[in-house]
Amino acid sequence: STHRRRGHRTMRAIERKQNGSPRPGCAASADGRVVVVAHDPWFGFPAPEKNDSCLASSSRRLDARCREFQRQHDDDDAGRMIRRGDFVRAFVRTHGVSHEMRPRLWLAWSGADAKREASVTSYAEALANAESRQDLKYCFAQIEMDLERTFPEHAKFTEGGEALPALRRVLRALSVSLTSTAGAAEQNLNCGYVQGMNYLAGFLLVVMDEREDDAYWVLRCVVEDMFPGFYDAGLGQLRSDLDTLDFRFSRVSREAHAKLDGMGLAVKYFTARWLMCCLIGCARMPLLTRVWDLLFVDADRKPRETILRCSLGILALQAPFIRAAEDMNASVECIREAGNNIDNIDAFLQRVSDLREMNFPTTRSPAVDASTLATPARKRAKFHAPPPTPARVAMTPVGNSTWSNLVAFFFRRR
Repeated sequence: STHRRRGHRTMRAIERKQNGSPRPGCAASADGRVVVVAHDPWFGFPAPEKNDSCLASSSRRLDARCREFQRQHDDDDAGRMIRRGDFVRAFVRTHGVSHEMRPRLWLAWSGADAKREASVTSYAEALANAESRQDLKYCFAQIEMDLERTFPEHAKFTEGGEALPALRRVLRALSVSLTSTAGAAEQNLNCGYVQGMNYLAGFLLVVMDEREDDAYWVLRCVVEDMFPGFYDAGLGQLRSDLDTLDFRFSRVSREAHAKLDGMGLAVKYFTARWLMCCLIGCARMPLLTRVWDLLFVDADRKPRETILRCSLGILALQAPFIRAAEDMNASVECIREAGNNIDNIDAFLQRVSDLREMNFPTTRSPAVDASTLATPARKRAKFHAPPPTPARVAMTPVGNSTWSNLVAFFFRRR
């Protein structure tokens, strides 16, 4: 079979050479050479001054490995990647996928292709039905307010940007679909649109190169199939997962969690957007796209566990800085900027893979006493009360009367 695969790869290479078509991710230059097509790892977002070169180089390095993996397995048509066997899953969990294959693989792995074929209502029909839905006026009004709030730092999403009309259409069609497909028991839970969906839709439009139909179907799979309950009224499932994230952080980084607990803080107070928006707006784009690669490659298994592991991995990498924080404000800033401080995607993916092997107990253990923990700022020792003395006893109301009675007793004996 090894010789057969080698022969098959050789024939495919000969066909590409005869047709003049380079490998995926490559292009032919003017002098006939094949060069790798460079892409913007920031997808049009402004690159930050901090960690820019490290993140970009890490993303390019992973893209090169993904292209080499695809070349070695002769998967130009993405057939083997789409089937996502155990070997492919293991590779994607530690490397992600290449920029060129990402839109197609996301469509297949999320179930968007199957959902589109099985649906009786197309994206165009759902968008046309939005004009007659008077009961969704409140949703549409909220969508209009959230359009320019989505990605104000991106040129295409600013006031008058070319991506805003597409974002409006995708969100309106999603609101119609969510309220139309909900059963009678779900009508009170599904309100059609929840703040946070605009970030999901905008991100998918950016990655899908503004192909509205593809972004719409992937978005429906994320909201309906991958994270059910996250966007219902009351956000019950989201709150439950936030408690789970806080508890697991206490098991992974006991001292950091105990320090926050001693200040009256918890990571669940600051990470609701992490789960609800799948880290959009909480991490840089080169890292964020890899996180979504992990979400989709395991979309048929437990995507909620995947986003919990990714969030926990970010917190675990930030735990040393939380322990070294001097005060409450510094600790809160460490949590809020945790995703933006990661500059090595390889180390992050390895940390998430390590967390996959951990088994967390279902019951909570007794909390660690924060007053007994040693921190870099100062050493905290447990306080032991000094032994009582006559002078110390005399300083108390009861001690005063006892001491005076003893003095009176001895003087009376004289």
